[in-house]
Amino acid sequence: IIFDGKIHQSVLRFPALAARSIAVYSFGKTFHATGWKVGYAIAPEAITREIRKAHQFITFSVNTPVQYALADYMTEPSHYLQLSGFYQEKRDMFLKLVEKSSFKPLPCYGSYFQLLSYEAISDKSDMEMAQWLTVEHKLASIPISVFYKNKTDNRILRFCFAKGDQTLQAAAEILNRF
Repeated sequence: IIFDGKIHQSVLRFPALAARSIAVYSFGKTFHATGWKVGYAIAPEAITREIRKAHQFITFSVNTPVQYALADYMTEPSHYLQLSGFYQEKRDMFLKLVEKSSFKPLPCYGSYFQLLSYEAISDKSDMEMAQWLTVEHKLASIPISVFYKNKTDNRILRFCFAKGDQTLQAAAEILNRF
């Protein structure tokens, strides 16, 4: 899911990297059904042979009906080729809704998430700010520091815009108070 005419920069585009890499994809993420826990990996044959050996003992069972449903669903390209446009519209709507807020958006060229800096609003850590927004305002976000090994805190929160329009409007109303 890529926006604004950008091209996905997969390791698979580069032969030297593709020869020694594993690219992992999630149908649940792609089709906004994260509870499905169904995905796939692309790697050289020798690596996938080892992945299959481990997978056999790591995963007790798979959701076979969903695998068949996905295979059928993907026979119609419009089901997945329109996703980028759909989510770009969601992102653009969310950005428009929060443009009067003191939260500063960072560039987002793909995914379901918009990063917002709150450094002009508060000195709280991102963990404290995320918890405060959740407890006091019922607005969930993810502190970006959790994605860093050294827990770097740049006072940035991640908000999901893969939501219904009313939910995004309600979130924007809260963010626009600041």
